[in-house]
Amino acid sequence: IGCRSTIIGHCEERRDKAGIMQEAGVCDKDAVNKILNKEIKAAIAAGLEVLYCIGETSDEQKDWKQVLKKQIEIGLHEVDKSKVTIAYEPVWAIGPGKIPPDASYITKIAKYAKDVSGNLDVVYGGGLKADNALMLAGIKEIDGGLIALTRFSGDIGFYPEEYLEIIKTYLGK
Repeated sequence: IGCRSTIIGHCEERRDKAGIMQEAGVCDKDAVNKILNKEIKAAIAAGLEVLYCIGETSDEQKDWKQVLKKQIEIGLHEVDKSKVTIAYEPVWAIGPGKIPPDASYITKIAKYAKDVSGNLDVVYGGGLKADNALMLAGIKEIDGGLIALTRFSGDIGFYPEEYLEIIKTYLGK
């Protein structure tokens, strides 16, 4: 159908898979990462590049290093990493009314993810929008951002006419 890339491991996907595992009585905390590893391998075998999402929930935030390390090491086990980019999603900060991480937190996470992954590109996947685009562009440790929605309040959604404004702000134009 013409696709060249796919997103695997987005926070909603992880949550849904964890819920299914729980309903099935699976107690392996690494099961979701193992399934995502199989999805990544299948996507690469099909000729796709992969945007692999990692991130910690509010309950996991105190153990962020261990959580992200497992997501990276298990998710990318025996994977052709030349076909993968990591997207960091601070799950604890996503959604209306939540406070997104600052530049120092994102820098810390990006450095860690690069170190654990063997220096893969890391993009910010916690919502690139007009009001944080310039800040994110100034973080040398991240290699871009993921635009999910363009409006996070009111008529929440993706508005293509606002996409260009986000890009211009990110590029400083």
